[in-house]
Amino acid sequence: MKQSGIGRLLRVFVDENDRWYGQPLYTAIVETLRRNGAAGATVFRGVEGFGTHRELHQARIFSLMPNLPILIEVVDSEERIDALIPMIEEMVSEGLVTLERVEFFRYSREPG
Repeated sequence: MKQSGIGRLLRVFVDENDRWYGQPLYTAIVETLRRNGAAGATVFRGVEGFGTHRELHQARIFSLMPNLPILIEVVDSEERIDALIPMIEEMVSEGLVTLERVEFFRYSREPG
């Protein structure tokens, strides 16, 4: 089955070592999104990047704590994303959150 529509893409950029009550921030964000009805979420681990502080984060063979960039993406309805943003804002003390309007196509097997 194919569904399509207009929605929003929410992107959250954080560091791998960021924490929320002792667990990785990206894990806590994904769990919050899941508990609050987001259609889905994907976490990407970057191999290199820098942010506001201009500190370069790189994946290196001998680095014990590389603190790589993490990107969390969520595509959902405008209403659902708008409801999720305050929760994300509470959790992210340092990072970047972006929003884009998107046209989406969702494919799934029919129940049965």
